[in-house]
Amino acid sequence: MKKITTFVLGGLLMVAAAATVASCTQPSNNEPEKDAAPVKAQNKGGQSYKIAFVQIDTLTSQYQKCKDLEEEFTKKRANAESTINAKGKSFAAQMQEFNRKYQSNQFTQQQFEAEQARLAKLQQDLEALQNRLSNSLQEEYQKEFQALTDTIQNFTKSYAKEKGYDFILCKSSGIDNVLYANEAYDVTDEVVKALNKRYSKESPKKEEKK
Repeated sequence: MKKITTFVLGGLLMVAAAATVASCTQPSNNEPEKDAAPVKAQNKGGQSYKIAFVQIDTLTSQYQKCKDLEEEFTKKRANAESTINAKGKSFAAQMQEFNRKYQSNQFTQQQFEAEQARLAKLQQDLEALQNRLSNSLQEEYQKEFQALTDTIQNFTKSYAKEKGYDFILCKSSGIDNVLYANEAYDVTDEVVKALNKRYSKESPKKEEKK
């Protein structure tokens, strides 16, 4: 019998979070906010741009929606693994009983073939269930975290427009397109606070629907 394996679905992989880089391609005419730290980068035409950056690692570790989704899928993986493991133990016990009866010559040829066929079908069903649960979780995982990425991206775009930023870059420990950034222009905390504030207002509505 094949060893029953558990699902290997990674934790929160926010490689897609690189897509949350928001850029307003047209220079903003808004006056700088008091709490904003504008960077005046000039292009060849002498046009100035206001630039800031967000630490993606910090955002995903402090944004409550990220933490809630990760916790939710951790529980779902654990439940799926528990189901598969329970059925796997039952199958293993039946295999042991089958081998015991076979070795003690308790089967007729017809009984042996029937039991062998039943156990083979049971193993196929178990493997099919494992694949269904794994694929279902993976699809749901991708859907939910794509929606999360879209939420962050859309919020960052509106945040950039509100604050008058022309570009908001992303920094992360894994994939980093910013070789250097002055910490004075880090707006991560402000973005995280705003996202959490909005999420806390959305959460009661979700609970009411349930």
